[in-house]
Amino acid sequence: MKYSYQIYSPSGNDTALVLPLEQDAQKRRLVARQIMKLHPQVEQVGFLSSKKPQLLMAGGEFCGNALRAAASFYLADRAGELKMEVSGTGGHALKAGRTLSGEVYAQMLGPHRIHELVEAREDFFLVRLPGIVQVIMPCHKKQVQGLSPSNIKEQAVRILQVLDLMQEPAAGVIFVTKDKGRRRIVPCIRVAAVDTMICESACGSGTVAAGLAVSFLTGKNVDIPIGQPSGQIIRAQIWRKGEMVTEGRISGQVSTDDRRYSLNIGKG
Repeated sequence: MKYSYQIYSPSGNDTALVLPLEQDAQKRRLVARQIMKLHPQVEQVGFLSSKKPQLLMAGGEFCGNALRAAASFYLADRAGELKMEVSGTGGHALKAGRTLSGEVYAQMLGPHRIHELVEAREDFFLVRLPGIVQVIMPCHKKQVQGLSPSNIKEQAVRILQVLDLMQEPAAGVIFVTKDKGRRRIVPCIRVAAVDTMICESACGSGTVAAGLAVSFLTGKNVDIPIGQPSGQIIRAQIWRKGEMVTEGRISGQVSTDDRRYSLNIGKG
């Protein structure tokens, strides 16, 4: 089978988008492994339909940054908005688009009660998004500053094990620091189906989960920039009506070099 793919970088979170759409989960995992071997900077792989806006991640998970990358692919350089069928959401279509200023945004969730999404524990928040569970760990920057990705990954694995989240389809630990009013995250994400645990360069679901934790504490709408390990920014936007979160969204830059690659897997 012959596949073609491009590499997009939503806020530094390098993502390979593959054509054609592959429904076979085993083949998706094989393609993803090959691409990530050829391009070690790639942190996730998604498959696109050429017939309609549709994104299917290699592990069947939901990924907000991949949704932004897919919107960039379908819209090319045009401003506009589309609805896309996305894996990990139970078949729901989510909005994504590009603004006139070039920002690419993605809807991360629709109407939910805030307490259905966010659970406050003693020193962290458990945020259940469609398709992924995020553990939001507020910490001082000195606790993560200077740690290697392997050290951070070890901490994240221990946290997921203690919380019995290792077998969730997708789960992550998001270390959140705040210094001089600026929030930054260090995200580490596990996808069970492809058996990966990656300290990502940027994380859309981790960003919106951090925004939800802020909204949970303040009871208000949220529109905040959150720094990513890549050095870039993703905005977390949460709109509320009382206890209802009406929409959660992320937005930021998406870049690509427009280079197209090909990959042959097996016969056919």
